[in-house]
Amino acid sequence: MELFADTINEIRDFLARKDNTKSWPVNPDTNWPSGQSRNVVLGNDMAVELGNPRMESVSCILWTEKTDTIRNNYITLIGPDLPESRGACLPFGKIVLLEVSGFDEENTYERYREMELVRYGLDLKGYMLRAVSQYKREWCRISHEALDGGFCIDVLASKQIRNFNKINYVAGVECIFVTSSPQDVRELAAITHDTTRIIAAMNKMAQELNFDCETCEYQDVCYEATDLKRMREAYRKKISDG
Repeated sequence: MELFADTINEIRDFLARKDNTKSWPVNPDTNWPSGQSRNVVLGNDMAVELGNPRMESVSCILWTEKTDTIRNNYITLIGPDLPESRGACLPFGKIVLLEVSGFDEENTYERYREMELVRYGLDLKGYMLRAVSQYKREWCRISHEALDGGFCIDVLASKQIRNFNKINYVAGVECIFVTSSPQDVRELAAITHDTTRIIAAMNKMAQELNFDCETCEYQDVCYEATDLKRMREAYRKKISDG
């Protein structure tokens, strides 16, 4: 099931065009205490803010079954890291790229839902996350105490990568972050725009079980994505078979 191959290639081109890009492998020793699900960072406690609703923000996960496409256990950052941004409200881009296996017409949607839960299941002391998945946005706050203790993009990405690596059908994880400028985040949002419609089309098929293609607002997406058409036929057959 290759729904995002073209988008992943465009992201690679985007990274190659930027001259303020830093990449490094995950440090297996990076660790951070849990927030015990009490991760509220109020205004007075906030050291850095990412993706405020008044700022640009984009966040999504993309997956592929092609090997050698994902830089496994790698982190890429375009822009300043958190320790050098105290007091700032930064635009925020976050893309998680996954190498997966065993995806087919019947399990892709459920696996997507599982991966979404992992993406938002970050429990890090001093880190508050608010997300609106249908709009591909994340809004984060980092406390002064966390920043003083060494919280940085490496901590955030390492936890995200470890969580995904616990899933048995995930073979590789790569995290990309953008904090450089609203323009860079807007460019990344434009590159990943079609992924929103692909996910929305999957949601419509799986949740509404509506296969009236003539009236569907995602008709163009399904016609362009062969794998989505295969998913539609699999769901249609499942319903007809009872």
